[in-house]
Amino acid sequence: MKRILVMDDTPTMRMIVTGMLNDLGFRDVLEAENTEMALSLMGNYPIAIILADWNLPGKSGIEFLRQIRAVPATRDLPVVMMTSNNDPSQIEEARRAGVSSYLVKPFGADDLLARLEEASLAHVKDEKSQ
Repeated sequence: MKRILVMDDTPTMRMIVTGMLNDLGFRDVLEAENTEMALSLMGNYPIAIILADWNLPGKSGIEFLRQIRAVPATRDLPVVMMTSNNDPSQIEEARRAGVSSYLVKPFGADDLLARLEEASLAHVKDEKSQ
């Protein structure tokens, strides 16, 4: 089963997203409230996909994305950026940083599943092109 890491500084949002994932059949979900916690979890558990909030305390989700894209071991890890901002320039910045998919809050389970599938397919496509 795929292990998903949910990164959001708001406990309620983590609970909502984890609940949606559980309802969609994903049972192996880890939660992190900041990038330091996420990196620690990534060092201890294999992660299949990350759902990362843009606005995190300390290092932002976009900074985290750039950091893991710079490391060969995590360069191709699927990352879905979650944010309440749908500004086209921010979406383009995430795309340039290597985001696999982009999810605008608030969202429902159908949107979440579509973005997970999109991110997973992007990851498979990236593997085939190497």
